[in-house]
Amino acid sequence: MERMRYIRVPKDIKAMKDYNYGVQKNEQMEELILSESQYSVFYTLKVFQLINEECDVLIDDYEEEVLSLEKIPLALRIVNKIIQNSNDINLIKFKNMLELAIKYRTIVGFDF
Repeated sequence: MERMRYIRVPKDIKAMKDYNYGVQKNEQMEELILSESQYSVFYTLKVFQLINEECDVLIDDYEEEVLSLEKIPLALRIVNKIIQNSNDINLIKFKNMLELAIKYRTIVGFDF
């Protein structure tokens, strides 16, 4: 069975609070699901490694991590830089998730 990794953005403050308490209703979240092969592309491009270093977080296998609103612009800058050299569709979707979190003024949750 292939392992999936979930990246979630709560749509509003209530959804963010619910997420913090482990409640994840589909209608409250924007969601990007990475398959093993899609995650492998991100791993090769060092997407999460660079975000971890710059934002002082731990996005990794078997971890749950939250990227706070304050750190999202840093992550977005990293992703934009990587996109210049890679047109991977899931990387573009991830960029869109970061932008949504800024728009909604919430967080990005990583459930790996």
